Amino acid sequence: MTATCDICGDDVALSHAAHTTINTKTDAGVVDYYVCRGCYEADLAPLFD
Repeated sequence: MTATCDICGDDVALSHAAHTTINTKTDAGVVDYYVCRGCYEADLAPLFD
């Protein structure tokens, strides 16, 4: 099974994707995304160091 990375748009196997959830505290509520490992490590992980 694959998902599309919501950052770069590449198809990635679910077993190699990071599933992220974000509580926007807006009308959008909780949103969830799949991102490839590269985008996770480059774009998301540094936000939480």
